[in-house]
Amino acid sequence: MKALPATFIIFIVLLSSLSVAVADSNFNETITQPQLPHPTISDYVNKVLIAFKAWRFDSKGLTRTNTGIYVDEQFWNWVTGSIQASANLTDEALAWLNAFKEKVQNDEPVQWIVITWVKPNDRLKEALEAVGAKVLFIDDGINAISISARPSLIKNLVYNQAFDFPFRFYIREVWPDFYVANGPTSVESVNSAFIQGNITPDAVANANWNIKLIKADLAWSKDGITGKGVTIAVVDTGVDCNHVMLRGACVGFANFVTDEPAKDLNGHGTHVASIAAGRPVKANVDGRIVYISGVAPEANILAVKVLNKAGSGTMTQILQGLDYVVQWHHKHPNEPIVVSMSLGSPFGSPRDPMVQKVEQLIREEHIPVVIAAGNEFVVIDTPGIATDAITVAAVDRNMKVASFSGKGPGLSGEIKPDIAAPGVRIVAAKAGSGNGFIAMSGTSMATPHVSGVVALILQKYGTLTPESVKLVLEKTAYPLDNINALPTWSGAGLVDAYAAVNAEPPKSSIWDWFRRLIP
Repeated sequence: MKALPATFIIFIVLLSSLSVAVADSNFNETITQPQLPHPTISDYVNKVLIAFKAWRFDSKGLTRTNTGIYVDEQFWNWVTGSIQASANLTDEALAWLNAFKEKVQNDEPVQWIVITWVKPNDRLKEALEAVGAKVLFIDDGINAISISARPSLIKNLVYNQAFDFPFRFYIREVWPDFYVANGPTSVESVNSAFIQGNITPDAVANANWNIKLIKADLAWSKDGITGKGVTIAVVDTGVDCNHVMLRGACVGFANFVTDEPAKDLNGHGTHVASIAAGRPVKANVDGRIVYISGVAPEANILAVKVLNKAGSGTMTQILQGLDYVVQWHHKHPNEPIVVSMSLGSPFGSPRDPMVQKVEQLIREEHIPVVIAAGNEFVVIDTPGIATDAITVAAVDRNMKVASFSGKGPGLSGEIKPDIAAPGVRIVAAKAGSGNGFIAMSGTSMATPHVSGVVALILQKYGTLTPESVKLVLEKTAYPLDNINALPTWSGAGLVDAYAAVNAEPPKSSIWDWFRRLIP
């Protein structure tokens, strides 16, 4: 077939932009918006560019509505408040869902995330506010606008062709701003007493079992690799940087929970940070003298608070936290960085904004992202389902996959999780205690073990791409036995820090370079 001339395509697009909207079978009356800003020449040019973007857009997993906007197959149920709870929801997630449904049914404002075809401009922002939405955050990295709006407005934007909104062509997708949480499966007090700090890693001959299981102590003692010069961004509930294990480790703290101070009021983030990069300390735990340490005990911590004191938040807060990591990385381009995310949402999908943001960090910013598989046994949480993320399962000290650990495959059919690490009764820093300790279980605890190993790899091979880092981890993982060896349970196996830092890194190909150029 012969291609249409470009001038003809432009004429058709411009003509369609000036035409009167026609109502569909669900909405019979044209709704005009007299206070909207007028489109400019720039908008019409963008409309032409968007037409070409739409032509090559991969819409797998999404549904195109009659207005041309893409949504998840469950979106109508979300926007009408008829979404049903799944059996795997925690009490906290169920409470959030019920509160969301009640607001929707009463047409009260709730939060949504709009994904646009191009970077959001001021006219689109003004137009959304003119029809009653409140813009909360704009993420240029994935072309996202977080808004608060009544469900009736969202229904009109997404489904009503008769709703007069001349900037609708900018909108590619609309999502609910889903609930996100950390959710360790258990938190246990331990009888502990701090004995000594300021212990150099090479002096730790009796590291706790989790460190020895992944052979991080060998990476320190035999290779002198401790994560020095590498930053681990802990995207969580914040970090208590005054704890003895974390003093001097924190190089920055950002808070995106606007109604709380820049402190870890939950304790989860502090625990996670100390597993990843806690300084070694000697302590009496349950009557035993042990050395408690992070996997990368000389790495830095970038504390990014996105979850509140209850351990929960929204996708928008996660986007804000990850965008901050990108900005920080741009200011420190020569310092290797890895993102550690011990959180997830049971409501997301392989195409949701969190997944898109994670993929942006990996593919465009070249930052490895390590994410918990989740603690729901039968599924992998989002954003752990992101294809290029390093998704982590939990094992106990006997190298058995924990019963709670999220099992794959991922919702897109790819094999998940990618790797496993200790995640059962891990003793680490207790926030607010100064020098106390607490035991937690969950894939939340397994994740920072792998983040720490990535920091060790990056110290040795600072220029490795995220794809290469993931390959090194998988190639050097220790295979598990029996059912624990199932790829959908433990991925490639148990992470092996010593083998990883001694592996021959894969060489980048022309295809790797070309792939990074394509969003």
